[in-house]
Amino acid sequence: MLRSEASVTRATTASGGLGDAMTRSSAPRVDARPLPDRPGSGQPGTPPTASKSGPDRGACRRSSKRTRSRTFPSAGKAENEMLDAEQGTPEFWARTSPDAPAVVQGEKTLTYGEWNDRADRVAEGLSRLGLKAGDRLGMRFRLGIEWFVIQRALQKLGVAQVAVNWKLTPDEATYIIEDSEAVGLACNDREPSAWAAHNVGHLITVGQEPGTPGMRYEDLVETPDPTPRFGPLRANLVLYTSGTTGAPRGVPPLEPGSVDADWLDRYQRSVASASPVKEGGAVLLTLPVHHGAGPTVATRACAAGGTVILLDPYDAEEALRLIEKHQVWTWTAVPTMLLRVAALPKQTLDRYDLSSLKVLRTGASAVPYSLKEWVIDLLGPDVLWETYGASEAGMISYTAPEYQLTKPGTSGRPFEGVEIAIVDDEWNRRPAGETGEIAVKTPMVIDHYLGRGPLGEDTLKDGFYRTGDAGHLDEDGFLYITDRVKDMIVAGGVNIYPAEIEKVLVQHPDVIDAAVIGIPEPTFGEQPLAFIVVDPPTTLNDDELLAFLDGKLAPYKRPRKFVYVEELPVNPTGKVLKSELRKPYWSDRERAI
Repeated sequence: MLRSEASVTRATTASGGLGDAMTRSSAPRVDARPLPDRPGSGQPGTPPTASKSGPDRGACRRSSKRTRSRTFPSAGKAENEMLDAEQGTPEFWARTSPDAPAVVQGEKTLTYGEWNDRADRVAEGLSRLGLKAGDRLGMRFRLGIEWFVIQRALQKLGVAQVAVNWKLTPDEATYIIEDSEAVGLACNDREPSAWAAHNVGHLITVGQEPGTPGMRYEDLVETPDPTPRFGPLRANLVLYTSGTTGAPRGVPPLEPGSVDADWLDRYQRSVASASPVKEGGAVLLTLPVHHGAGPTVATRACAAGGTVILLDPYDAEEALRLIEKHQVWTWTAVPTMLLRVAALPKQTLDRYDLSSLKVLRTGASAVPYSLKEWVIDLLGPDVLWETYGASEAGMISYTAPEYQLTKPGTSGRPFEGVEIAIVDDEWNRRPAGETGEIAVKTPMVIDHYLGRGPLGEDTLKDGFYRTGDAGHLDEDGFLYITDRVKDMIVAGGVNIYPAEIEKVLVQHPDVIDAAVIGIPEPTFGEQPLAFIVVDPPTTLNDDELLAFLDGKLAPYKRPRKFVYVEELPVNPTGKVLKSELRKPYWSDRERAI
């Protein structure tokens, strides 16, 4: 299945910037030989040039017309050199455009000048608490202005952020704090008193009354006489894997100098080209900041001197209202969010002017063809981008607007600097059109999880990482994801891929979402079972769905049973937790699939 934007934010600079025009290179080679030990640059798959302006190399420099040193008449030589070094950071915008809005949440606005001042004060306060470069601090936040201030303070100090999902229980979150060896936890929980019984180190709270245990954010931002600090626009983010099986594991940030700088630079520029940000424009942020995509969106907006518009909790109509009000240029949304917009009545959609929205990026799960058609009909043919990545490997491939309908079902071409191989169990490559496991080589591929030993050859070989996804490459080098390898159903020795069934089920006009698992079957071993989320107030029954599937799927692929639910269980990145769906059916079995 498609994965959401992953830890591009692990890069030694920011998650990348818009590059100038780049020549598209040939598609990846596809052959059946064992993987050779090749140079890391791989076979590029360069996104088309974005006409919008925005951040360049590492987001600390600007697009071609802005990367030249800029002179400010009122500044001396030393100050001009500092301005040039800081270009694209909050410090830069605080000096050059202090009153420009950086973050908007409801009626509250944080300017770049306020952002930098508050971040300096928080950094000073944290420094006095003993936090220093090389430390880690847990960050458990719903979207909020305070997250922007604290994360920038950490960047100034050289302290890594450990992303903690705000939906986790205190016990689950404490596991991450302890596993990552974080020195504390910052959170905007409404009831932070729950942390008193947990060993999380320094506790930093938001919105609490004086006397609350821990250090209040409201006191930190009043720290007197702060030392002005500067940090690179680098997320320095520790992401914890979804934990769909086993305990979550930390994906460490990319260490500076650990990969070839030119390879990393080409990769970052290519990735950023698939999500252009207008210089000074507005970006709508509806994604969580405990996953790589949220911080990446925020970083790119800052590098372009733009304004981040926050929306949490998500509401489809409110998203449209904010797009119109703030003339939003870029929005990154998971498919479920777009499905909620598509479900709005036509008269509601017609109320809003969405003409400012020039880039709509999606990922995290499969995007139904019918949804793509709807988006293109609503916004035009040049707006929709789709990306595929993995936390352990960064961004892998993209589908540009021109391929959304002409290459149905594709996850696109690899970004520049990425190699994709389809391999069997012995790491032999499979030719175009044949299905196998997707293995990738990118500058972001990890060789270990935080605090754990090197990955084994069953996962990593010659720089190629097994993603756990099954798929194939076509003759043009476009990637097609069939399913998660572990999600495959084996019925009577025949492989059945749930994603193929799900893609057909969601084409039914009354089906909002679907998930298919394998359940025990005495004769064939397994059979497909489909969980269906129906668009209320309509109802469906098994006979109607079976009639709909007739002629669309081979008989052996069709589910014989359906379960109707209000929603599917998902992890923090929006991925369906099929392990939860399987539990009732496999609890008394030796294996879970």
